[in-house]
Amino acid sequence: MKTTNNVQKAITKSLAVIISLVLISITVNAQDFWRTVLENNSFSQIAMAMVDQSEAGSPSADGYYTNEMSAYAEYANVEAEESLDVENWMTNENSFFTTITIETATESALEVEAWMTDENRFNTMATYLSVETEDALEVEDWMYNTDFFGVTTVEVEEATETKLQVEAWMTNAEIWEM
Repeated sequence: MKTTNNVQKAITKSLAVIISLVLISITVNAQDFWRTVLENNSFSQIAMAMVDQSEAGSPSADGYYTNEMSAYAEYANVEAEESLDVENWMTNENSFFTTITIETATESALEVEAWMTDENRFNTMATYLSVETEDALEVEDWMYNTDFFGVTTVEVEEATETKLQVEAWMTNAEIWEM
């Protein structure tokens, strides 16, 4: 059973490799196919034939008209751009924002105006606000009564700690070396 599974896996892998090789060869050949189809189509010849016949010249040996060849030649020409010249404004620093002047902002001094000190403007809400005061806390007799809390005697035990002792591992240099 295990052998048949391994054989089936090997067969499917080899089929996948073969199919991928076939597909790659088809796509490579298809590129050449479409190139030949586009080169040998008659659409461009029909378009040139529909152009005014007064522009058409005599057919050449390969069957194309001479004006048709010049139309193709126009597409093949490489255009050259004119050389660029440096003009005066290009070198003038005032044309660009190369120098920036930063001014510090100055504010005038604040002045207290009469309306700012008028208490009648600001005391409108003061009537609604009141400061709440609480009575001072007082210690009463029942707070000292141990019978009230169910405690008869209170024993206070003082906590004591043993002195720290230095152990051997604390001073061992091999442990603390890095």
